Amino acid sequence: MADTGWLQVVAAALGGGFTVKAADILYQELRHRWDRSRSAKRFVDEHLDPLLKAADELVGKLRSLAESDFGKLHNVEPSTETLNADDFGGLLFLFGRFWARIEIIRQEGLSVALSQDERGKHLLNFLDCLESRRVRIVDRISQRATGEIIVQERDGRLRTIAFIEFVKTFESDVYARRWVYPLARVLSRTRHTSDRQRLLLYGAVVHALIDTLDPKHLVMSRTRFPWTQNWLNRSVQGGPEHDRQF
Repeated sequence: MADTGWLQVVAAALGGGFTVKAADILYQELRHRWDRSRSAKRFVDEHLDPLLKAADELVGKLRSLAESDFGKLHNVEPSTETLNADDFGGLLFLFGRFWARIEIIRQEGLSVALSQDERGKHLLNFLDCLESRRVRIVDRISQRATGEIIVQERDGRLRTIAFIEFVKTFESDVYARRWVYPLARVLSRTRHTSDRQRLLLYGAVVHALIDTLDPKHLVMSRTRFPWTQNWLNRSVQGGPEHDRQF
């Protein structure tokens, strides 16, 4: 009987210890998940605003050009040495700055589980879509390299350079021009139906990104009108000069 009593005491002690250990493991796991979720939320809060603002400016420029069927870009011949401060140079910069914001998120978010935040999950899905074969307007390497050119480290933080600095970099750095040129070539071929469609499709996805991640327009105070199907239809029809000339 004495032996049985001791066995019961030992079993109870072991059982209690196991329960405490299991509870501690469960608590640590829940705490770890909560910390990751909070970290992801802070990261998204910090980086979403500048991304949305860059996206909004890009969409606004594309919309303005689409209303005139990209006529302002029809006679552009991209230079390998200079960059004028016109619609072409401005659009080139707005694409680059948007991609730079994506690069900042990619580089600074390596240790952050963005999928733990609902907005972060949507953002990752949109970024995957924008780099997909059907949507992207240049290859992934050219897009990321263009973004990196506009990213600059200041005071220990990654930021984007201004337009004047971008022009200076483009005109003085042959390696920068090498990576930006694929985008410049696409933007200079808007007489071509397929290139107009690619720009319009890309703009539609970026517009959807804004509406999804800022549905109440807390970041962007203005509400943009929906991306109209008329632009796509007009793009397909083309003008007096279209695909057969290429």
